[in-house]
Amino acid sequence: MFKEYPAGRLDNIKYVAILTRYRGKWVYAFHKKRRSFEHPGGHVERGETALEAARRELYEETGISSAKFVPLWDYIYIWDNRRGRSNGRVFFAEAESIGELPKNSEMTHVELFDDVPENFTYNVEKERRDIEKALKALPVILGEK
Repeated sequence: MFKEYPAGRLDNIKYVAILTRYRGKWVYAFHKKRRSFEHPGGHVERGETALEAARRELYEETGISSAKFVPLWDYIYIWDNRRGRSNGRVFFAEAESIGELPKNSEMTHVELFDDVPENFTYNVEKERRDIEKALKALPVILGEK
């Protein structure tokens, strides 16, 4: 179960997710083990801020080293067994270029899509809703509305 909050409201962020665009397309990476596409994201390492983790994960999973980041929202994920919870932050990133994947990446390749790929690791409809929510929030967050 997810519960969402405005970006920056939660502390102790453990995970980051990055909804990434490049030249008007959504960036997804193909995971070696899961054999499906994912948006970039992962764990926040000890001593990292959520933004530092987002920058690192974006590079490790896509080869993108230059992007503009906007924090979108925080969330609490309550585990299915209700015995634990984790805090996360969702970012939007507009990539300036895409480089080579690092040799130790858990991804095989990166592809650009107009929509969420059908072979998406997680819930396709939730991803579509998150993208729609992000696109609606960006002008407000950036002061364009």
